[in-house]
Amino acid sequence: MALGGGSQAASWAGPGGAVLRVRGVVDVPVDDLVPVGDGTRRSVAEDLRYVYGEGQPTDWLETGPGRDYPTMIRAARSALAERGLLDDVRLVVLVVTTPDLQHERLLGGFVADLFDDRPYTFCVTEQGLAGPFTALRLAHEELAHGGPQGVGLGGDALVLVLEQCTLPPTATRVPARDRVVALVVGHDGAGRPVEALSVARAPRGPRPDQAAPPRDGAPSTAPAVAPGPDARRVVLGVDVDPGEAPDLGGVVLHADPGAAATGVWEVLAACDAVPDAPVVLHERCLELGYRCSLVLGPRSVAATSPDVDDLTREAVLA
Repeated sequence: MALGGGSQAASWAGPGGAVLRVRGVVDVPVDDLVPVGDGTRRSVAEDLRYVYGEGQPTDWLETGPGRDYPTMIRAARSALAERGLLDDVRLVVLVVTTPDLQHERLLGGFVADLFDDRPYTFCVTEQGLAGPFTALRLAHEELAHGGPQGVGLGGDALVLVLEQCTLPPTATRVPARDRVVALVVGHDGAGRPVEALSVARAPRGPRPDQAAPPRDGAPSTAPAVAPGPDARRVVLGVDVDPGEAPDLGGVVLHADPGAAATGVWEVLAACDAVPDAPVVLHERCLELGYRCSLVLGPRSVAATSPDVDDLTREAVLA
């Protein structure tokens, strides 16, 4: 799956040839959210023992923070509404990397009822770290060509990348804490243009035994001179080999190894502080065998000039 410019531009541009733009990225605070009650935890424990036997350990239900996705989605909605990013959302795509702690509420119906105008709702699962990249392509296709008439939904799409850490012990990587990153994309208005997007198959491989040192989105090396506001940011996922990532020129940033699918997107949210800088994301999913990338241009704003018959021109934000 590829989404890119050049000769492919006509296949992924929106109505009128407009490119998909990332209009806003928000790393939603969730640490202060109220956890689920004891009743929900008991219900989950009972169901697990019913399916897997009485010997199934459930003590992890008591040790984790215990936040569920409906609570986290409400927090995301509030954070986005405060920033004025929900005015024209017609599609919500959920990206779920880890199971929801609660199991009594269907997220699709919950989301459609929670957001104004009951937007179309999809969910991307079972794609590991590739899920958010697939969700962006799905958002583009639905906004440009979806809907009942096949002429496109128009407006904006909201992509919510969700992960929670109240989980049983497992050999696969699980997040160190609960996280939500929200992306609002559309073909109109201000935002970072999507210049290329790809999700490709790659060899699967074992995860390294040694734990990676904490990175928390910090530059891999401290530059001798502070980077300029237009210096490109290159964001690498935890399992991306820098030797395999093309064009590492610029400021290289690393995702937090304590994240699951949200790592590179948290760093992208921080990059909104440097709107003039292009951003490149590289991600690698060892368990499922995916290699993903996303290339975004500098953030720009559409300005209308009365002297050009209301044609839209692009002006880079200062």
